Formats: sequence, structure tokens, C-alpha cells
Amino acid sequence: MPLIKPLLEAQILAAFQKMSNSEKNQAQAQIDLAKDLASAIDSYIKQATIIVNPGQLVTGTAGTYPVVAATTAPSTPATIS
Repeated sequence: MPLIKPLLEAQILAAFQKMSNSEKNQAQAQIDLAKDLASAIDSYIKQATIIVNPGQLVTGTAGTYPVVAATTAPSTPATIS
């Protein structure tokens, strides 16, 4: 899935609004804000789909022989977990 910046902006705004409406002491409100921001950023990053384009250099060995090759097709889509 592509990253959707407005969704992250909405979650950050909600975290700040929650803090400004909080009746907790300032230190606890800041701790809660940090947790909400971290959760929003973590969720945002983990929704990315990663695909490696063809032509990426691959090195390794086949028995005792060094192998240098390149990928020929895009990778299977992967996500960060």
C-alpha cells in the first residue's frame, strides 16, 4: 500500500488536540503525546509496500566459485513488520 501522508497528518493533529484537551499534568501529557506520535509514525511506516526493481546486483558463491548476477524481475511486494 502506498504511504498516505494526509492520514499521518490527521493522526498527528489528533495527538496534539488530545494533549491540548488533557487535564493531566504537563509532564504526563507530554509522555502521552510522545506515545501517540510514535504510534502514528510506526503505523505510517509499516503500511508501506516495498518492491525491489529488477537489475539489482546479487553476489554470492556457488560451491567454491564466486557468482555475480543481477535480478531479472521485481521482487514480491513486502511490508515492514
